[in-house]
Amino acid sequence: MKKQFPEKRLLIIITGGPGTGKSGIADRLLDFLDDPDIERISYDEVKEKEFDRFGFDDEADKDRLNSFSLEEFYLILKKAMWEDKTILIEYPFYQRHRPKLLELIEKYSYDAATVLLYTDMKTVYERFITRNDGKRHPGHLLSRYHIEDYDPSLLSREKKVPDFEEFTSGIAHKDYDIALGVRIPVDVSDFSDISFEDIYEKIVEHQRSKENGM
Repeated sequence: MKKQFPEKRLLIIITGGPGTGKSGIADRLLDFLDDPDIERISYDEVKEKEFDRFGFDDEADKDRLNSFSLEEFYLILKKAMWEDKTILIEYPFYQRHRPKLLELIEKYSYDAATVLLYTDMKTVYERFITRNDGKRHPGHLLSRYHIEDYDPSLLSREKKVPDFEEFTSGIAHKDYDIALGVRIPVDVSDFSDISFEDIYEKIVEHQRSKENGM
């Protein structure tokens, strides 16, 4: 049954570190809400399109392409806000992204809900190193990529698995708790324990309290 929000101008932000299951939880939340009018915007999908369109020759090239893709992502988000849509975005958004997201939320008078996924670092690391990279676009994993001459064997040759210390130091400076709108922390230690009804009800409660001036 389709779930209704008191205010449809809502931006649902699913964030958290690598290995917290953002894409899968976004899928399950959308299934639960059962509303085909909710627009899902994936920064990763924008990047993957540009990886195939332009390609890159080294890490500096890739960084420039990532920055270009982020600007494109914000333009797509802005268009959806112009159209008064309920929107869901998912990515490891951290404090670097907060000012721009806040700017758009305020400019277009949107409500927001930040679903912050978390678990202990050991669990995150184990999921990170065992996840199926075969389902990921190779542009995320390589330092050089052009679709016209892509060789799948490069993945096995170039893939480097960081040890626990390298992994944790690589994300230690990133604070994913961007807390835009209502903040909904979700423990993802066991995915089967997640209550999507609870996430929905917290958003509805937040919106109703705003309507009542609480």
